[in-house]
Amino acid sequence: MNNLLSSEEVKRYLEIEDPDLTGLIDLGKLHAYKIGGTYLRFRKDEVFNLKQEFQAGRKTPLSIPWFVRFRDFWRFNNFYILSLLFIALLFFIAIRF
Repeated sequence: MNNLLSSEEVKRYLEIEDPDLTGLIDLGKLHAYKIGGTYLRFRKDEVFNLKQEFQAGRKTPLSIPWFVRFRDFWRFNNFYILSLLFIALLFFIAIRF
C-alpha cells in the first residue's frame, strides 16, 4: 500500500506546473519527502486536502500581492521604460528648440 505520490503525479492531479509545485513547497502548503536522497514524494492526504482547498474557492496559496507583481514588472522592464522616457524627453527637447 503506497501512501506517497511522485512529483509528476502531484502535478497531474493538481493541474499545476513545476514552478507552482516549487512555490507550494516553499510556502509550506505541501511537504516534500526525499526517498533515497534524490526522489521527492508527497503524502496523498496532503495533496487531496490541497486539491479540496483549491476546489472550495478559497484564496489560492500562489496568489501574489500587487506590489510584488509591480516590483517584478519593474525589475524586468525598467530598461525599456527608462529608455522610452529618455527618448520622449529628447523628442520633446528637439521639438521645443
